[in-house]
Amino acid sequence: MDFDINYPYGIPFYSDMTFIPVSFVNQDSELFMIYFVKKKKLDKLAGIVFSQETKKYHFPTKSIVAIILQSKPNKIQCYIKLQEGMRYIYP
Repeated sequence: MDFDINYPYGIPFYSDMTFIPVSFVNQDSELFMIYFVKKKKLDKLAGIVFSQETKKYHFPTKSIVAIILQSKPNKIQCYIKLQEGMRYIYP
């Protein structure tokens, strides 16, 4: 088991879902939050990536997420339809 791999909040690693590996790189000076998007609306918090940090995740297949900065909690920076093996770098 790779202890560097994170799973979205509320989804256990032993779930019977199909997961895809992705990673997020935060090159900004502040943290950003990853939220699930369901039916074109923000849903649950999936994770947090701190400043100058790289995090590996396993997300459920066909996940769509939104990136929100800590300093602008009411503004969505971008939407991402996650693809297997991709590295998403912000900004």
